[in-house]
Amino acid sequence: MKCVKCIMKAGIDLKHLGGSLCPGCFAEVIEKRARKAFREHAWLRPKDRALIIDDGSTKARACGLLVKAVFKGQPFYFDTKKGKISDARKLAKGYKKVIIPWNLDDEIELKLRAIFEGKKPENLPFIKPLLNISDEEIDYFASIKKVKGRKSQKTSLGRMLDDLEKKYPGSKFGLLKSFDAQ
Repeated sequence: MKCVKCIMKAGIDLKHLGGSLCPGCFAEVIEKRARKAFREHAWLRPKDRALIIDDGSTKARACGLLVKAVFKGQPFYFDTKKGKISDARKLAKGYKKVIIPWNLDDEIELKLRAIFEGKKPENLPFIKPLLNISDEEIDYFASIKKVKGRKSQKTSLGRMLDDLEKKYPGSKFGLLKSFDAQ
C-alpha cells in the first residue's frame, strides 16, 4: 500500500485520516496540526517566554518536540520543568504562558465527566497545542520521532471513547467540535 501524499510505502492507517500515510507524511500532518493550533489561538507572541510542563509521559515529550519544531528559528523562549499537570499552577510561578501536554482525549474526557457529574467543565488556563491530536496519533508520532516516555494510563471512560473511535472513526473529533460549538 502506498502513501496517499507521496509514493513511499505507507505504514500508518488511521481511518479518520482518509487513507494510509508513510511515517514522514504522518509526522508532517501532526506538526501542521500543532502549527495551526498555535496560529488559530494566537497563544504566543514573538519574544514570549513560555514554560513547558513535562510529566515524563510520551505525550509530554512529544509536545515539547512539537512546540520546538513549530517555533524553530523564531524569537520564542521555552523552559521545561518536570512535574504533574495538576501541579502546573505551582510550577508556573514567574511565567505568563504555560504549555501542558493536554490532547484531544483529555479534553473530551474532561468535558464528558463534567456532563455526567452535572458540573461546568473546568477551563484550564494553559496552552494546549495537542488539542487536535489523539492519543493514538501521539503514540505513532512518538515512535516515528523516537521519543521515549511512560505511556499514559487509560480510564474506563477513555477506553470507552477508544472503542467508540474504532467503531466510528472520527467520533472523537466530532465530539470535540460539538463541545466547542456550545
